[in-house]
Amino acid sequence: MSGKYSPRLWGSLFLVAGAAALSFGVTRATAMPGVAGPPAPSSRAGASDPAATAPVTPKTDRPPAARALSQAFASTARALRPSVVRIDVEIGRPEAAGPNEPQADEGEALPPELKRFFHFNFGPNSGRGDAAPPAPGHGTGSGVVVDASGDVVTNSHVIDHASKVTITMDGGEEIPARVIGRDPQTDLAVVRLQRVPARLVVARLGNSDQVEVGDWVLAIGSPLGLDQTVTAGIVSGKGHVGRYVQMSGDRVRTYISTDAMINPGNSGGPLVNLQGEVVGINTLINTGPGGAYGFAIPINEATRVTRALLAEGRVRYPYVGVHVGDEATLPAAEKQKQGPGEPDKGAFVSEVAEGSPAARAGLKRGDVITSVNGQPIATAADVVDAISTKAIGASVSIGLVRDGKPQQIRVGVGELPSAGQEVALEETGSAGLALQTVTPDLAASLGLPSGTRGAAVTDVATGSPAARAGLKPGDVVLEVDRKPVASAEDAAAAIRHPQANGHLVRVAGEHGPRFLTLPAG
Repeated sequence: MSGKYSPRLWGSLFLVAGAAALSFGVTRATAMPGVAGPPAPSSRAGASDPAATAPVTPKTDRPPAARALSQAFASTARALRPSVVRIDVEIGRPEAAGPNEPQADEGEALPPELKRFFHFNFGPNSGRGDAAPPAPGHGTGSGVVVDASGDVVTNSHVIDHASKVTITMDGGEEIPARVIGRDPQTDLAVVRLQRVPARLVVARLGNSDQVEVGDWVLAIGSPLGLDQTVTAGIVSGKGHVGRYVQMSGDRVRTYISTDAMINPGNSGGPLVNLQGEVVGINTLINTGPGGAYGFAIPINEATRVTRALLAEGRVRYPYVGVHVGDEATLPAAEKQKQGPGEPDKGAFVSEVAEGSPAARAGLKRGDVITSVNGQPIATAADVVDAISTKAIGASVSIGLVRDGKPQQIRVGVGELPSAGQEVALEETGSAGLALQTVTPDLAASLGLPSGTRGAAVTDVATGSPAARAGLKPGDVVLEVDRKPVASAEDAAAAIRHPQANGHLVRVAGEHGPRFLTLPAG
């Protein structure tokens, strides 16, 4: 016989060995007392099969409470599973933004805590200076379906700079999606499925005001690009954001924290109570010497932002135009400048934005805000909280101390300017039109190519020439009188230029490009 063993022979040997082991086990199991059996196993054989010579741990009974909790976890996860999705994004390189714009690396632009939380990966050529075109970056996050139109709520940082968005439904079906709107101020965004599946299931939303510390919750998502996972924990804290809690959005005013394990890729997924209700949107994880805690945006706040994004593609925020810090935390050198009579508590005005409502009302750097509409102010966060609850167009009475003397100043509440919003309503003359320069993010939110240049219509005055022409918020002005416009300033200047028969305007809208005539004012 040859010195080589054939594969078939090896298979036969393994089968024979397996059969012998099985036969041996059966013989031992069926041996009767007083009847001679096979030889006792050697110590070596006993070591390889501990159960053959050692007692087995007993099966225990689960207490009813533990059984009920396990069943609650399982039923909650099963109920939410069809509504939780994985979001894969392709992040194009910023060359499309134009040659004069900074070539920022999106991966490096993310805050450290979001890098840990958002599963983010650039292609093999990322960061290289070679001639080969860099591969696009890829990121993975999570989201939750909130309505029958196929709208999915996630975090803004998940789809930031996204040139392509793909939603993976429960069961593995992949559906392309487009960005409806994003709000970096609260780190929330809405993307819409381009095709609504036949068996779409909408998540049940709860009331985050009713969440209590100690409540059991589940964090559901797709960490590290895996299929859906579930972790359990309790609500470990909730409250107003102060200087000790840094959320991922500057305008998140309240939070829910949990010790349920949250991993990179869970960003945008739901935090769920044991009634199967979404009570928060997971947004970041904070690790430190005291352990790791996940933070979620309360669903009540997320719902408010979602409605605004669906209605207008953006969120309007009240604004007075002051930068404030805590009076109690001022450096000693700054306190010495203030002189006697300054309060121990309050919000120190470090800067007043030029042309803002606060500047027009007379607030100055160095003022210490002590009240808003009679409500005492102890910290800078108190000022933000107080102004955030006011309606745009309202006015507030601000109590302050200046040079040791108390004063009251009335300040109108304006609208927080959007990034890139350079032309106000009155600057377009009598056309009755507010414009905003189109950025790559704004183009994506409007469903336009990232390289689109022009001026987005943000507001149209009722009865104005713009309204009569049929312009609507969300339209993008591409040309005025056959000349391309690259910014809101270009469009406004062209519209202000006198034209007896009005202006021929080419716009891109919901139903594609069209021409219209903007009457002379």
